[in-house]
Amino acid sequence: MLNKWQFWVVGAALAFLGLAIFGYRQSVPSTERAQGPQPQIIVEPASYNFGELIFGVIAETKFKIKNAGPGVLQISRLTTSCSCTTASVGKNQLNPGEETELVVRYDTSAMGSGSHGTGQQDRIIYVKSNDPVRPQVELTTTAFVK
Repeated sequence: MLNKWQFWVVGAALAFLGLAIFGYRQSVPSTERAQGPQPQIIVEPASYNFGELIFGVIAETKFKIKNAGPGVLQISRLTTSCSCTTASVGKNQLNPGEETELVVRYDTSAMGSGSHGTGQQDRIIYVKSNDPVRPQVELTTTAFVK
């Protein structure tokens, strides 16, 4: 038989466990196929190497985003791994077969001139969409800053 203190500890532990399981299930994309026509995001290329850059240069490259699925693709968010890198997309909504450009700009001077801003630099661009199979695509850029 549990005393009053043990009852509350067990109850709190079970409530915490239930909330943890609920949160996990909400954060992990479902593997079940959604009903109706679904979008399919394709981004090319998956990575880009700027090569050697001089400190202070702003470098730019373009990726192609295409909707290869029969549903409408909605690009909901673009983020980057560093404030020195920005990303912008021409269109946020792509009908089946449509494509748009994703422009990525890397400001080599934004990290300062110390060891953080020079040498090998790797950045990630995160593209979030309503593609049920690939809700987030990660693109990479690399550069060697002198």
